Amino acid sequence: MRQAVKYDVIIGGGGTAGVAAAIAAARSGARTLVVEKYGHLGGTAVSGIPFLGSMDCNGEIVNKGILKELIEEMQAEGGCFGYATGAYWHTPEIPDRYQFSLVPFDPEVYKYVAQELVLKAEAELLYHTFISDVRMEGNRIRAIEVVNKSGKQILEADVFVDCTGDADLVYLAGGSFLDNPHKQNCSILFRIGNVDLEQFLLDLQEGRVVKGWGDWHTRIVRARKNNGAPPTIVHLAGHMVFGDDMPETTFTAVSLRDGEVFLNATRVAGLSGVDAAEITQAEILERRNVMRLFGLMKERIPAFRSAHLISTSPIGFRETRNIVGDYTITKEDVIKGARFPDGIAKGGYPIDIHDPKGGRTRFYFIEDGGSYDVPYRALLPRDIEGLLVAGRAISATHEAHGSTRIMGCVVSQGEAAGTAAALAAKHGVTPRHIDVKELRSILIANGAVL
Repeated sequence: MRQAVKYDVIIGGGGTAGVAAAIAAARSGARTLVVEKYGHLGGTAVSGIPFLGSMDCNGEIVNKGILKELIEEMQAEGGCFGYATGAYWHTPEIPDRYQFSLVPFDPEVYKYVAQELVLKAEAELLYHTFISDVRMEGNRIRAIEVVNKSGKQILEADVFVDCTGDADLVYLAGGSFLDNPHKQNCSILFRIGNVDLEQFLLDLQEGRVVKGWGDWHTRIVRARKNNGAPPTIVHLAGHMVFGDDMPETTFTAVSLRDGEVFLNATRVAGLSGVDAAEITQAEILERRNVMRLFGLMKERIPAFRSAHLISTSPIGFRETRNIVGDYTITKEDVIKGARFPDGIAKGGYPIDIHDPKGGRTRFYFIEDGGSYDVPYRALLPRDIEGLLVAGRAISATHEAHGSTRIMGCVVSQGEAAGTAAALAAKHGVTPRHIDVKELRSILIANGAVL
């Protein structure tokens, strides 16, 4: 065992929330370390469908701060063209009432930009490292045990932020989780080249080979991908049916460059994202699903006849553990646009639940099309001190989680958690005992929307 090293703040997981948490903590003056299992930052932002939902359904930007910086830096590197707007969520029940927007980006550029922003803030990175255990003093986490190619090591900190997505630190510390047997399904994203999306849309609209377009929700977003070029499809979503003997396929497509598309169209239900054997099984089944679907698309859809498969992602679990926090966000909080005195982030994306049984995705919209608050208390695991949670594992019910897990909201949660962690370390208190008014003032001064 190597000698222990001490930090002010340690971030477990350098994913969508962890990047923002690290930047915020380090900029606030805390000696900060990010422990990341992969060799890059970004998490779901770079392995999932690459769009950042940061506007509400009225077209207002509700997630700024560090997220705004990430977008601007990616634009400067040519890996993002900003907000793509002008579309509506269209369903037979709610035709063209709620606006839809996204920020398509290049995952490889995101990896680079995130890394450089973290390092510029003077946070430290420890890649290819797993958190294997925690060290407790009563109910307070004092250190983590990590393992990597160098062996095992103890890392100490005043405050920890769990951005693992699965609340791994909370689990290792013996924390409590919400009892929710209905977990959303999981997927592998795949990227395809030499695809004509405009032709694909025509194939869908005219019912050529694939049928069912318009029976359910549809979304079409066009934008200029290159300076001076006419707008082309950057986002296409809906469902398709290849034949009467086959189930429908729900899909989401994002295109940053003409001819290339990221596709989310396969899923496996009923497997756990916190069980190694079931994760392995999901990985195997989904890779088979991707190859089977891609083969069908090449065979039966004219727009995909000359397409080739570029890459596939690791398996992505939408829902695993959600902590029992000092407050649990509910479905009603989301759809009613709840406001809280300790609000530290906003969510403006509708509740988006991929059926645990594998059926159609369900959507529940925020009633006025606006946003809701994420209260600071939802980031505080009950009965554990010295620890914050940011990302999809915060304290939210199954339904509310369908919105709080969305990238824009997650980045804002991370920024708040990192800022709070640094504040707690500075004042020598646990995160539960900081002045939330001071936290909110700092976040607002740094560009957050509260």
